[in-house]
Amino acid sequence: MAKAEKKLRCAIYTRKSTDEGLDKDFNSLDAQREACAAYVLSQQHEGWALLPELYDDGGHSGGTLERPALQQLLADVRAGKVDVVVVYKIDRLTRSLADFAKIVDVLDETEASFVSVTQAFSTTSSMGRLTLNVLLSFAQFEREVGAERIRDKIAASKAKGMWMGGSVPLGYKAVDRKLVVIPKEAETVREIMRRYLEADTIKALVEELGRDGFVSKQHVSKRGRVSGGHPIKRGALKHLLSNPLYVGEVRHKDKTYPGQHDAIVGRDTFEAVQEKLKDRTSHGSSAGPKRRLALLAGMIFDDRSRPMSPTHTKRHGRRYTYYASNMNDDYEAPALRLPASEIEQAVRRAVGRSLRTSGNIQRLVASRSADEKLRVFEKAQQLATDVEQLSVSRASEILTKLGLRVAVSENEIDGSLEPSAALGIQPDDKDTTKSEFKIALDRKNYGHEPRLRLQPSKQDLVAKDDKLVELLGRAFAARDQLLEMDEGAVQSTKTTKLRHLQRLARLSYLDPTIIRSILTGTQPKGLSARSLWRMGNLPIRFVDQREALGFPNS
Repeated sequence: MAKAEKKLRCAIYTRKSTDEGLDKDFNSLDAQREACAAYVLSQQHEGWALLPELYDDGGHSGGTLERPALQQLLADVRAGKVDVVVVYKIDRLTRSLADFAKIVDVLDETEASFVSVTQAFSTTSSMGRLTLNVLLSFAQFEREVGAERIRDKIAASKAKGMWMGGSVPLGYKAVDRKLVVIPKEAETVREIMRRYLEADTIKALVEELGRDGFVSKQHVSKRGRVSGGHPIKRGALKHLLSNPLYVGEVRHKDKTYPGQHDAIVGRDTFEAVQEKLKDRTSHGSSAGPKRRLALLAGMIFDDRSRPMSPTHTKRHGRRYTYYASNMNDDYEAPALRLPASEIEQAVRRAVGRSLRTSGNIQRLVASRSADEKLRVFEKAQQLATDVEQLSVSRASEILTKLGLRVAVSENEIDGSLEPSAALGIQPDDKDTTKSEFKIALDRKNYGHEPRLRLQPSKQDLVAKDDKLVELLGRAFAARDQLLEMDEGAVQSTKTTKLRHLQRLARLSYLDPTIIRSILTGTQPKGLSARSLWRMGNLPIRFVDQREALGFPNS
């Protein structure tokens, strides 16, 4: 009786350097996978069997090993789950000779090997490894020479004054790869430059522009995705003020060249702006330390009702600001200290959540008309957003109107609000006007002085992610489509389409608590549609799913 062939578990790895075209029903990764699958099928008599797992890296360069699917593949090889790695071409696996050596070491640990479908190479013999090394040397050389050519081309093009792409700045639009002035936006740029010359600081100008409705440039991608159109932030404003494109020049590293586009700002104005920027950079700190605005001044107390005032220390040239108890005559009780920025952000979030909690607001308007309830709810939502996003001075004004009081003990922060006045409500005897919140703390001793540290909040979560919600919707639609298919429909559907539907449908079997969190916008910060879609193997057990996706298991 003939001895049975050893079964060899084959994993297909595919890669594409850019995201372009990956949204198509049949893309480059699908083409690579089909060719590899056909090759594995042709070796079935040798005991080759294709594993169902997908190892696809779309939009990742071959010059690095930091690719999600490749890392998952190598982990499965180390775990003994893969015997043969199948690729369309060797440069899909890597374009670096050094990285190739690392991959071979991983394969050797478990006596695994790899095969290139379009190149007759094998790692099982010394001659095959030598041939592969030579091929990879040329692949690496080609990548390095290509990078040098691109860099040289960019430098030469910019020396000729050509705009080489990237984000189109405010005031221009890209037409045939050239910058063309948009008159309305150009006037906005000139107005910002004029205002900066009159403003005291960049921070003051940011607040002024925000109040007057100035926003960043709005961009629409080829896929129709809209970005920008938000209030101009400090970093973006500084970049705008120092951008030589606005005087008709193109910058390359530390040099500028006359551009092929029209200027928006006059030379005198631009140089005056640069002089003011330079002056503030070099002399801004010589006038002495600037007083930091305290968001919670007059609203924060310790457990002995002593006011906690902002104070600071300086270490290694850095300034650290705290809220510390005022000692007065009470020297027996130790002073409490909290990092100012941390407690301010925590209080902003807590107040925002309190104002958005319908139960808190419902108590205030229980006896009011439907129109009045709607008005108060909308006002509360707006106040919540303002507290979370506005400057320290503006947010402090709002918190004062909200009647905020913060009491700090060694274990927690107790906060209370009396928002009736800020919401425009005249309280009566039936109204319960107070809303409360708590923030957990840890106590740490530094010498004789206790300091407090904020515990991570379970409610410190991101807002609803529309892309995640859309992905879930597609997942349930894919599941319904698969369940409705009969045998004939399955056979007539392309393999790649079926795999795509199957990969989508698996997400409909997520733990219901995970789905609920995504739909309500309470998923962990690191979870995105991209990361969820790219998960190679989704655990079956709900508890394992929660752990893999960063949800607390309680």
